[in-house]
Amino acid sequence: MDNKDLVELFLNGTVRGIEERGRIPEHIETQISHLFLFPDTVYKFSKRDNAFFNEHFRSLSSREERLNFYKADFFENQYFSPRVYLELYGVYAEANGSVLRLGVEQDAEDAVMKMRRIDLSYNLSNLLHKKSLSENDFRSMGNQQTKAVALYPKQPKSNDSYFKLFQERLDDLKDWMESADRSYFSEEEIDLVIETLKEYVDKRRDQFENVKTDSYVISLDNHSDNIFYENGTMFFLDIYPPKEDWMIATPWINIYRPATDIFILAGEKYARAFFAGYKDYYGNFDEGHENLYLIYSAAIQAVSLYNLSKDNPLKLQDSIAYKKFIFEKLKTLG
Repeated sequence: MDNKDLVELFLNGTVRGIEERGRIPEHIETQISHLFLFPDTVYKFSKRDNAFFNEHFRSLSSREERLNFYKADFFENQYFSPRVYLELYGVYAEANGSVLRLGVEQDAEDAVMKMRRIDLSYNLSNLLHKKSLSENDFRSMGNQQTKAVALYPKQPKSNDSYFKLFQERLDDLKDWMESADRSYFSEEEIDLVIETLKEYVDKRRDQFENVKTDSYVISLDNHSDNIFYENGTMFFLDIYPPKEDWMIATPWINIYRPATDIFILAGEKYARAFFAGYKDYYGNFDEGHENLYLIYSAAIQAVSLYNLSKDNPLKLQDSIAYKKFIFEKLKTLG
């Protein structure tokens, strides 16, 4: 069974084992996933034939690698958002069609995540545009995320220096920026961003190499499009990093990623409130490399926004704001 067959089963209402069987779902296809939206639930599986994703992020072409990816992806997402991520199903072939069953064994053909459908009005990007959150809200979010990351039960281990890890992140950032249309980021602009960031890190190599490896934490893909905030509670969607090399982070990377979105879309004082939530947990906050993290985070999100802007004027407007922010901050990076 390939992706196309599974899509057709969902769209025909003939997949057995799902909560709302018989209904015809709304189908959303992203660059890397298929999502099927029912009134109360959402089912999701990743594409196994996306050449760009398989080459640059994780190869999902192998069944064993794909199933292991799903297990790790579901574990991290359910830990951070248990109210959203409900079950992980294996897809098994039977004489009268495919069925979803709890438990992903090695003989499963694929896997499907079951999620509770949520109100998208609580998405952080939407809330930032509405400017409906207070400084206390942002402080609470900063604290909630920091605490959840610190207590995550499967923290990654590595003997690689932080200097090496961040240099690799910058190499990947270059590849990501080059995936955007040249009308958005020219080669000269990409080179300027990457070379300036690398030069900054190189000049401070000792500082980056002296970061203790036992301070490494699980990395989150936690930009504002993946964050939700409802009735004082922060939760997430799709925060499992798409690349193995990105599994390791420092608490600073995790905190600056959403703080950059807050800074650009809502204002600096709200980003400072988000940082205050981090300080409430750890007692201090190293802001020595702030502009490095702001530029790095903004460059990742800028490309994502631009890639999603074809039929979305607001995303295009945001992508322009992010690009402007990047080059303004680049001038201050000493």
